[in-house]
Amino acid sequence: MRLRRKGGAGPGQAGGRAVTGLGCALLLGAAGAADAAPPQVVAELFTSLGCSSCPPADALAGRLTQVPGVLVLSFHVTYWDGPAWRDPLGLAGATERQYAYSRARGDSTVFTPQLIIDGSRSAVASDPASAVAVESARADLPVRMSLRRVAAGELELTLTGAPAVAELWEIHYRARTRTVVRAGENGGHTLDTYNDVTQIRSLGHAAAAPHAVPEPTLPGEQVAVLAQLPGPGRILGAATYPGE
Repeated sequence: MRLRRKGGAGPGQAGGRAVTGLGCALLLGAAGAADAAPPQVVAELFTSLGCSSCPPADALAGRLTQVPGVLVLSFHVTYWDGPAWRDPLGLAGATERQYAYSRARGDSTVFTPQLIIDGSRSAVASDPASAVAVESARADLPVRMSLRRVAAGELELTLTGAPAVAELWEIHYRARTRTVVRAGENGGHTLDTYNDVTQIRSLGHAAAAPHAVPEPTLPGEQVAVLAQLPGPGRILGAATYPGE
């Protein structure tokens, strides 16, 4: 299988946007784990519907969503977009997050599909061995975190054991999306993707906890909060709502 790489300068200011676009339909049957468990490992998949090497990695992400304790987040990057077709799930903030990992790790380039495990380990996500890497990384994250509903439309994040410098990231995602790809390397195919990130927002540092987090309002949408060392570095804790 070909490893798809893209180099070049990183994008500008981080941001998020809602997922829109013809042929992109939410499947309401969520791909949550059969047995609920708090996140013990976070697997970030950097992918694109415009990359021919990515569908096996997307399928792998779907299988990992069924593993209790594994939080999978699929970040659709934008550098595969072209004049013929753009990934409707693409986020500028996803592209910036991958480039930030590349700079922090000292990598010479970025590529898809890439899996970042707990913010510290990189794997080629189209390689079945990456699932073994996720499984072997599973351990209780050191920071205890929880999200609970305190009012209509509002969640409260609490955490214990986090260093004051830890950064908090609010990430909204959809459990499963089916997209008709109109053009590009996967043109003509209908692809399923899992835990697709729709919004990324900084909540500042852990020292200011507790934090208010807006409750997801779109059908099938969930929210996760990650506690992470600056860099971005190692992920220390995670919480989801509704719980995985």
